[in-house]
Amino acid sequence: MHIVTFAAAGGIHGIPILAVEEFTRPVPVTPVPLADRRVAGLMNLRGKSGTVIDLRKCFVKPHGEPSPNGKMILLETTDRLTEEARQLSVQVFREPVVLLVDRICDIFPIRFQDVQPRPAHVPERFVTGVLKHGKDYVSLIDLMILIDDILNPRGTS
Repeated sequence: MHIVTFAAAGGIHGIPILAVEEFTRPVPVTPVPLADRRVAGLMNLRGKSGTVIDLRKCFVKPHGEPSPNGKMILLETTDRLTEEARQLSVQVFREPVVLLVDRICDIFPIRFQDVQPRPAHVPERFVTGVLKHGKDYVSLIDLMILIDDILNPRGTS
């Protein structure tokens, strides 16, 4: 499987590339009153509303400053998921979801045997493991757990 890596909250993180529909520069986002603080708001995606998640705000203790030149990652929806993604059990959402990140880093293949468990000092449930790539450690993010954490907070938001 290939993953795409991106910078946010002072770290490098990755998700399956098959879960990504496209990368884009930020577009206007409309805040949603009373939404979870991790939800930046809604954006118009070709006539449909997409929920924008500020990944930086999903971490308990983000490091560094947000990038003024951030990027958006539009995730695939269940009705557009490829057969290859389905066979690899890539999970996505029914409705459009967008991740707001500092920058896109790299796309590369991973071997599951190279993935280590989440370190004990990382409190975020959605970080499911780490792996070494070059000089960086990449935190692997489970998108379904991330959204569950936002919809059903457990006191970390």
